[in-house]
Amino acid sequence: MPRDPVHARLEELFVAYGARVKRLLQTYGLDKHGIDPADVEQEVRIRLWHALERDRSGAFHASYVQRVVSSTVIDALRRAQVRATEPLPDDDDEPTDLGEGPVGPERSAGDVEKMQGLERCLAEIPERRRLPIALNLQGFSLQEIADLAGIPSVEAARKLVSRGMDELKTRLRDLGYGDFED
Repeated sequence: MPRDPVHARLEELFVAYGARVKRLLQTYGLDKHGIDPADVEQEVRIRLWHALERDRSGAFHASYVQRVVSSTVIDALRRAQVRATEPLPDDDDEPTDLGEGPVGPERSAGDVEKMQGLERCLAEIPERRRLPIALNLQGFSLQEIADLAGIPSVEAARKLVSRGMDELKTRLRDLGYGDFED
């Protein structure tokens, strides 16, 4: 059975540049940050695979592969910083006050109504911006949004999210859901 040309090209890239990728990953000292270099190498493979799918005839030189490695490492370090938070106390004997009492039916109904309003406003936004906004609201990074939505660059993803969020806030204000922090 014939091999997928994208897969074959990816393997050619890693035959040519695999050792360089491993050396680059070693120079970043990812272990000090609790990051497995093999995970980052796998992410590099995935990003190169996506790039090959977008541009099957593209010639990916060493400088491009190095940029992919660098941006992948930066994203991994950012994710590691986000995870590096203070641990919760181990003392399970003392109840934790979350500052809110039980949710009553009025508040629960209001929350459902607000979510439905958000969903309606989101559905009215042009599809090109809708997915990036939804991913942003779920906490994905701009790089992840670009990768998941098939957006060619992080800058393009940033612009789509920014403009889309402005539009979403305007629509929510028009429904009377108040002002939003910018």
